[in-house]
Amino acid sequence: MREKEHEEYNALTKRLLEEGYTVDNHPDYVRVDVPMWQEKTLDNYDGGFTYERWWIFEQTFRTPCGLQCKGLQCHSNMSYMGIEWTFENDMATIRCPYEKKECKLKHEYLQENKVLRYECEVHMTKEEYCYEGSVEHILKLHDDEIRRQEVSFRLQKNGRVCREHMRFNRDTLEWEMNYDPYYCGSSRCAGMCPVLGHELDKKKGNVFYDVKISYLRNDLNGTLFEGQVDTRIIKGKKLFDHPVSMDIGKICARLCQDRIREKVRRHYFTQLFFSEYHGRYFSFEIQNVRAERRESRDLMQDLEDIRNGIQIVHASDMEKRDSENKRERRRQARESAVRRLEKKLLENGYESLEKFSVDRRHADKWLGEERITELEQMRLEKEKERREQPVQLSLFDMEVL
Repeated sequence: MREKEHEEYNALTKRLLEEGYTVDNHPDYVRVDVPMWQEKTLDNYDGGFTYERWWIFEQTFRTPCGLQCKGLQCHSNMSYMGIEWTFENDMATIRCPYEKKECKLKHEYLQENKVLRYECEVHMTKEEYCYEGSVEHILKLHDDEIRRQEVSFRLQKNGRVCREHMRFNRDTLEWEMNYDPYYCGSSRCAGMCPVLGHELDKKKGNVFYDVKISYLRNDLNGTLFEGQVDTRIIKGKKLFDHPVSMDIGKICARLCQDRIREKVRRHYFTQLFFSEYHGRYFSFEIQNVRAERRESRDLMQDLEDIRNGIQIVHASDMEKRDSENKRERRRQARESAVRRLEKKLLENGYESLEKFSVDRRHADKWLGEERITELEQMRLEKEKERREQPVQLSLFDMEVL
């Protein structure tokens, strides 16, 4: 295998090679990572030697502004702008403990990238580590301050806050409460709700809504009905896939209509795209958002809509029909598999199936001992009939005899 050119090695490998070390003779704090089936070589994915993590995590590093930190705080897995930001290149990174977006001391590439705006590079130092004033110390003080602010925030809100809806804004350095009842429903919240200030209703239901869609009938192009726009209302669609507390359902019905609209928009993304860019008219409207224990139907309203030329479809009927179709497909697939298995047993017998094979397990489960015995008897009778059939000799065979 061709060894890498010297300049392709990481900085650690270059230094060790200059000091006379080899792939088989190197310090205990480094290793060579190659697959166990591959020859040990420096021509590897990491660019040669890599530090043992137990060793590098205990080393002292220094930020551009002079703060010390341990290697455990650093990141060493990034490739950006042609630079491998790793321990081995002495270019590991760390998140700024002061949360500074702009800092002229750090590497210019990190200043330019908005995603990496809080990162700065660190370099290994031989200085003796001092906890006071280190990154770890600053982070501990910062974390303590965040905890104090959280307690203060809870007191300001009289305890009517939920940790699941709180977050610490690192730009403003303040706690925020963004109450989203949809999250409560998705996570199946139950019991005491600190935001509402009471026990959640144990009665469960869902948020139902209707979707009215209008679309151009493209299948009628070239006929007398070309340009016809049909309207359909799909009634009783559910916001959640599972029952939720009625308290949460009622709040979601009031506050989560934008989320419902976005959910429907994603569902009809293709139709809306063709409507906007290719003139295939399509529109939708959310109607009758309500929280109920079970879906209710207004038969008189359905009849009125039908009289007005609107097609009415209930989501529960569609789900039931889809479930029945799926069940029927599974049944047909099962019957087909059973027929295939029975044919195999009739041709080769049960003992021809490998002991732990899928076919043998299916035969035991689907057919049972009685049916397997019956098929084996049928196979033996067929073989016997084949053996007892008279053999017809050709004229050539008779001449030979």
